[in-house]
Amino acid sequence: MAILLAALTALMSRATPVVAGDFEDAEAANKAGDYKKEFRLLKGLAEQGDADAQFNLGIMYANGEGVPKDYAKAAYWFLKAAEQGIAEAQNNLGTMYQYGEGVPKDYVQAYVWMSIAATQGNANAQKGKGTLKKEMTREQIAKGQELSSEYWEKYVVPFQKN
Repeated sequence: MAILLAALTALMSRATPVVAGDFEDAEAANKAGDYKKEFRLLKGLAEQGDADAQFNLGIMYANGEGVPKDYAKAAYWFLKAAEQGIAEAQNNLGTMYQYGEGVPKDYVQAYVWMSIAATQGNANAQKGKGTLKKEMTREQIAKGQELSSEYWEKYVVPFQKN
């Protein structure tokens, strides 16, 4: 899946956890290839609402690292992180909607999530949105633009740092 290659790079770049020690231990486990330990550490953080851990769990489920590959669970965790303003998760979720992986195929939702990620500067979302628009009707794009404004206010603005 295309989102995974780009997301792997982002995997190690996110480091603002609720419990730094657990997140750092999870990163070390990832580097050592101990995905079971990484999963155990991230799951606790993710369940406490840590967006970075949620994003990384999405990656693990999408790739089948330490857990069986499960796009529906990947989409679940990407959504949790996306709703907290994580652009990489928003892009990944948009891509999943574009291809119907783990979620129903929905170009409008794909457009919305990619749009807000692209506006935050995510290059993969900028490129993906351009490709996606070629497959959408004018009505779908209009609906996506309308929802993008709503999602921006709900899922990005509250998490922006001043």
